[in-house]
Amino acid sequence: MLKVESVSKSYKDKMVLDSISLELSKGEIVVLIGPNGSGKSTLLSIMAFSLKPDSGKVSVDEMDMKASKKLIAYAPQAVTLFEELSVTDNLLAWSSFKGSDSRKRSKEKAQSLIEELGMSDFRRKRIDKLSGGQKRRVNLAVTLMSDYEYLLLDEPFAGIDSAGEELIKNLILSEKKNGKGIIIAEHNKEIISQLADRTINL
Repeated sequence: MLKVESVSKSYKDKMVLDSISLELSKGEIVVLIGPNGSGKSTLLSIMAFSLKPDSGKVSVDEMDMKASKKLIAYAPQAVTLFEELSVTDNLLAWSSFKGSDSRKRSKEKAQSLIEELGMSDFRRKRIDKLSGGQKRRVNLAVTLMSDYEYLLLDEPFAGIDSAGEELIKNLILSEKKNGKGIIIAEHNKEIISQLADRTINL
């Protein structure tokens, strides 16, 4: 279980998160809802160990931070890719950094994600030649290249067309079926109703 215990965070004089606690189980989809500025992105960053809270803690199965972090995959809103590389090469490059799979296994996983996210037509294109929505699909695929138990997604449908939305929803539901715990920051009510087992209002 992924646990957030009494997490608080402020920026200058503004309290963004005030003693937030939550639990995420495997095989469950939780959606964070709330207005802009309510702390959804901040909370996900803290849960991914990318941002340090002022107080409180995050853990997976009561393990320490180093062990917990290895079990978490995080796709932030900001797209971070190698602009000069192709889609396929980005997936393989990020996989090699994470060092979790053999080259053969990484290639197989990359090909599977390219197909599942509808990227076959532009898999050989450089990132700097893609649309914003296409880049976000690649960004999600890069995140999914790692071995993880818990998936954190910050507005994964932003800038995605309707066809892409369906592909991403299906992939998220497939990951849930595979026993992954998933937490998403999202504002689209229709998407929330289709995915969420429960919601948390910040």
